[in-house]
Amino acid sequence: MISKKVFHQLVKKGLTISFAESMTGGLMTYELIKNPGASKVIKGSIIAYSDEQKVNLLGISQDEIKKYPIVSKEIAIRMANQIKHKIGASIGIGITGNAGPALQQGTDKQEVWIGISTDHQDVCYHLDLSGLSRIQAINKAVRFTYEKLAVLI
Repeated sequence: MISKKVFHQLVKKGLTISFAESMTGGLMTYELIKNPGASKVIKGSIIAYSDEQKVNLLGISQDEIKKYPIVSKEIAIRMANQIKHKIGASIGIGITGNAGPALQQGTDKQEVWIGISTDHQDVCYHLDLSGLSRIQAINKAVRFTYEKLAVLI
């Protein structure tokens, strides 16, 4: 899988990564941890599945949650920034979305926002996951994120 390529790129460049996962529930982290030597690149991760944990663990403010939908570009970037700085990694990833079939309050479709924070830039990607099963949606988000990481690093 593409995650193995990203793992080798991170090792070669001496970069570390951390994840703030919501919709993907730890699968992003697992994809790297299953590689021998994962401790060279993984600094740590948080599964902040609930709004409460996004506040308590990541420091997303209640004002931000009131201002932006929890599944949004702004929250994904904030999650990426917060995990990068809290953990002290070279790269922070924030993922927030709706895998379905139920949808988060304030959203009306299956979708995911993926924030990536590096020392040089913050980028955000959006995927429409309409029509996919829950597992398909999660796997698509993970694969897409690793494809984007492979290009960025």
